[in-house]
Amino acid sequence: MKINFPRCLASAVIFIWVGLSMVAGAEDWPIFRGPNADGTTPETGWQTIWPETGPDIAWEQEVGIGCAGVVVQGDRVVTMGNRDEQDIVSCFHAGEGALLWSYTYACVFEARMFEGGTAATPAIHDGRVYTVAYDGQVKCINLESGELVWSTHLIEDHGGRYPQWKYAGSPAVVGEFAVFDVGAEQGSTLALDRKTGKKVWGTGSDGAGYATPVPYNFGDTACLAVFKAEHMIGIRQADGGELWRIPWKTSYDVNASTPTIRGEKLFISSGYGGGRAGYFTLKEDGSPEQLWQNDEFKTKMNSGVVYGDYVYGITEKKARLLCVALKDGSIVWEERGFGQYGTLLIAGSHIVALTDDGELVLVKADPSAFTEVARAKVLDKRCWVNPSFAHGRIYCKNNEGHLVCVDVR
Repeated sequence: MKINFPRCLASAVIFIWVGLSMVAGAEDWPIFRGPNADGTTPETGWQTIWPETGPDIAWEQEVGIGCAGVVVQGDRVVTMGNRDEQDIVSCFHAGEGALLWSYTYACVFEARMFEGGTAATPAIHDGRVYTVAYDGQVKCINLESGELVWSTHLIEDHGGRYPQWKYAGSPAVVGEFAVFDVGAEQGSTLALDRKTGKKVWGTGSDGAGYATPVPYNFGDTACLAVFKAEHMIGIRQADGGELWRIPWKTSYDVNASTPTIRGEKLFISSGYGGGRAGYFTLKEDGSPEQLWQNDEFKTKMNSGVVYGDYVYGITEKKARLLCVALKDGSIVWEERGFGQYGTLLIAGSHIVALTDDGELVLVKADPSAFTEVARAKVLDKRCWVNPSFAHGRIYCKNNEGHLVCVDVR
């Protein structure tokens, strides 16, 4: 048989290209709430139609008790939890689920009115992993080797003050800084040199909240939005100088949902008594203007996701998935059955929701109607952990530390 090598080679190249491009716009998920810190990823081309048996569970691991989420850089998957009075930072291979390394340190376990354990999600930046324990221990770890680079303590070294349920906000690594909400007097928001762990600046005296600081730009100024115990504040990244603040009081000072900023628009939500959602315009004069308030959109540990001209979120009020119009805060559609503490992200044009009892649900991110695409049980027991999506894989974890990698490539 005569073989046309150029044609065979061309066919092979096309086959490989098609295989690689099936998941379009594939991105890492290196920080809490994804590549843009807003709960979205542009990935498309992944499987949204699942067999009756559900999507493929590529691998599973036990990673320790806690609500820390999963971050992904290339083929490295990192999360953390607590086992036997130790916090464990674990790194797995994305494709195989094999343990590549783990870093452990002593951390007394506390339940804190839920399963307990670690609450903050790690962050990956420039070949390093940044973590914060609920008791204030901060570690910087080499992503490749798992070796400790530097360590500090938010209470002992920086005068931090615990919120009622201790620390839950993840590190924000921006520019040359690793930024933490610590609640210290004259240093409530703390910026450390990300390479050395040395303090660069501390600002304010607000009590700490439970959310993750969010970077944004206002004109030519690099800024951070930090959800404190009783206020949402905006500060400059360079020196922590305050730009604006919005009073935001909820029961027990549980401001735990991470805000979203797009351009000059700010979306905030929270739960418990006083919980609500609000939409604001950030202004040059430093006084944000509230455009609307929605008392139905109440989120506790989860966060709303802004997509197009709408925001989607799971509210503790009647355990509904809501679609709300950004123009006026009106509810466009709603659907029950997602649990008070369900979480979600948006990948491409689909909502990927994890109910608080472990069902993974795909819904079209479409304001015209609620359209469920697929649903599968992937976890047992209580799930408060935000799912993560990277390179065609969805990572879901329950509060007891059972991690599953759902392959939808």
